[in-house]
Amino acid sequence: MNLREFIDSTKRLVHVTTKPSRDELSLMMKISFLGVVIAGSLGYIIRILFLFLNLMPQTSGTAGAGVAP
Repeated sequence: MNLREFIDSTKRLVHVTTKPSRDELSLMMKISFLGVVIAGSLGYIIRILFLFLNLMPQTSGTAGAGVAP
């Protein structure tokens, strides 16, 4: 696809699309927020499971301080 075809295609797309209504926008925001909550919860649950199963890597309290062990 050359540049001219891309510009024509973009113009067609802009003419066909419509601005979402307030209800559609609200629904999209709710669905996006729900997805973020589900992904965060899943990550938190996995982290807790790894913590209880002692699969988390051990980190030292002086990381980055430049102190030799």
